[in-house]
Amino acid sequence: MTNGKNSFLQVVKLPNVRGRVRYISDPKRQENLYATFTNVESKYWSYLSKENQEDFRKSGTEGKCIEARELIIMLPPSLIQYDPDMLLKYFSAKFVEKYDVAVASALHHNKAKTNLHIHLIFSERQAFDVPERKIAARNLFYDENGKHVRTKKEILDERGEIRPGCRIIKKGEVYETNLFKPKNQEFKSKKFTEEMKYYYTDLINELVKNPAEKLKVFDKNSPYLPTRKIGKNNPKAEEIRIDNYLRQEWNHMVDRAVTEGVTEEELCQVKKKEITVPAQESIMKAGWKPDQFRSILQKAIGKLRGFIQFMKEIRNGEFDARGNPLIRHDLKFDVTPAPLPESAKGERPSSALQEAEVMRLDRILHKMKKAEQKIYAIEKAKIRLEKDLKEVQKKWFHGKEKKELEQKIAGKRQELKKSQETLSEIPKMQGYENALEVKKAYKAAVAELEGVRKLQSEWDQKGIPEKRYWVIKADVPEPTRQKSIHERLEEKKRDVERKQKKERKRSHGRDCL
Repeated sequence: MTNGKNSFLQVVKLPNVRGRVRYISDPKRQENLYATFTNVESKYWSYLSKENQEDFRKSGTEGKCIEARELIIMLPPSLIQYDPDMLLKYFSAKFVEKYDVAVASALHHNKAKTNLHIHLIFSERQAFDVPERKIAARNLFYDENGKHVRTKKEILDERGEIRPGCRIIKKGEVYETNLFKPKNQEFKSKKFTEEMKYYYTDLINELVKNPAEKLKVFDKNSPYLPTRKIGKNNPKAEEIRIDNYLRQEWNHMVDRAVTEGVTEEELCQVKKKEITVPAQESIMKAGWKPDQFRSILQKAIGKLRGFIQFMKEIRNGEFDARGNPLIRHDLKFDVTPAPLPESAKGERPSSALQEAEVMRLDRILHKMKKAEQKIYAIEKAKIRLEKDLKEVQKKWFHGKEKKELEQKIAGKRQELKKSQETLSEIPKMQGYENALEVKKAYKAAVAELEGVRKLQSEWDQKGIPEKRYWVIKADVPEPTRQKSIHERLEEKKRDVERKQKKERKRSHGRDCL
């Protein structure tokens, strides 16, 4: 497993070992089941489940009883060339050889045949060679809940008879039979998980022929961060995706830093100071909080970015006798926390429907506007003709011209009436009573569109961290030098502008008085 890659091995807690064993080995429920293996009879898992549940109930612990554990081992694709039964037996037998416990395993491919993997279920408890039986040294009394009580009186009813569900185990009788030894606490430790990664890395690499497929366990002491695997139907899938995004952003920034000449030791120190220590303090104070760890990563990425900028700045600078950089002017570096991925903000509000509605109403209004402009043009033409008619009526012998003007005016009146009817019909054809209703609908649609666009603007700004900078003050004055003619002219020009500005202010003050 290389830097920044998902782990090829997972350890999973099983609250229902019998169901899980049946599930991984059932050909009807697995599309690509190549082989199964077990070193115990199927009833073994029923006995293990029952005893674990009884012990859990007696302990009074809250939560779910863990009946067994499971290793999920991702295999390089090329291992499919081996005999499936032999391959599975090899990986399973090696685990049994190391821990001497019961196992049930299966070799699978996913539906797309892109993920060859082994499910290896194992018991955390070894079985006794001979069942352990505990003999009652005196009469033992149990109430209807199976709880041991001190005296017989505590299980009697008002008539002095034993209540239903209560029981007595007489002296000399077996009151408890144990088939299994206590759980091996090693299986609960992080050390076990890490050891399994190295153990199965070596086993896999022995079988892999292509050097490119050989695995390497992630080095937790490196400056990089490992990403986490997202299991099928994981309810925290989106949370892990965001977490992986930021981890990858950090790893990209580490690559940049290495290219700029930052040493591995320096990067490990930055990682410890900005990620490891703050994360540990956060967990101790408030427990594991995904949002807080996310914030720590965002800030760490920003600070590493600023550190890279610092390295670029001083690379070609001056240094004192001890090798410390001489800072002759203030330095300012961008350490703004990294933004979250787009997916963290949810889906961007869509304005497609609102835009379509505004465009539809806008087209109706445009048609109405054109109809109104046509009415206005007809009215102007009619007024002009009526004016001409009045002038003609004042004259003699212009009967023909007068008649022509009267006909034109009558035509314009008809045309005007038709255009007015057209204007009134446009809203009705679109389902509105009149022009005013169209205007109201348009105004409401525009308001709704503006509301959605406001939400879009808020979405666009969501998750964008506030700008932050790392400023290093100069510790050495800049060497003095003779100013150029251009610089002196610019300085003179600025002085003149300042004097003119002051004079204008004084003049304005006198005018006000």
